[in-house]
Amino acid sequence: MSQEPMNDKLNDLWRSEASPSSNSQKEKEGEEMLTMVIERTRKFDRQILLRNVREVIAALIVTTVFAWFAWKAPSGLERIGDVTVAASGIWTAFYMLRFGSGPKALDPGVNLNAYGQLLHESYDRQARLARSVKYWYLLPMYVGMAVVSLGVWLRLHGSGHSGWPAFVSMAIITVASGAVWILNEVYAVRCLERLKRELKGME
Repeated sequence: MSQEPMNDKLNDLWRSEASPSSNSQKEKEGEEMLTMVIERTRKFDRQILLRNVREVIAALIVTTVFAWFAWKAPSGLERIGDVTVAASGIWTAFYMLRFGSGPKALDPGVNLNAYGQLLHESYDRQARLARSVKYWYLLPMYVGMAVVSLGVWLRLHGSGHSGWPAFVSMAIITVASGAVWILNEVYAVRCLERLKRELKGME
């Protein structure tokens, strides 16, 4: 028997044994990757849920407090501003529940691409929410507080007192609103973009 046929048989045998092992390794890696993406999806879902609960509770507290302020307001303009802030709290709670939801649950039997797409869409949704925070979250409350401050200034000025407390409170509100805007539209969006890049690298 020549050496060449023997080598061919050995090569065939090696390929027949190596191929299942290689496929098995790829399947194992795919399962590990799917498990990782599923866990990341669930973790992100929990984070979004906790964030929504915190924001809704805070919004309802704002609504309650400023509704009471409106009831006790010493002037009509202050009352209008307090009502505006109270209404903005209700609006914020609704907006968070309607548009701030996390990823939808999927059947664990679906493939890696389906879960990856789900998580990618969730990142995009939260990024859009963060980019628009100045419109649906900050602006309504800021307008209400500006009206309240104007009402306070007019009341103090009309009674012969200094209107500086109104300006100081408005300055504090402006700084706080700017900080919230930066945290959302800059920091949060960058974090979400980084997560999207990491997810793309896993696919």
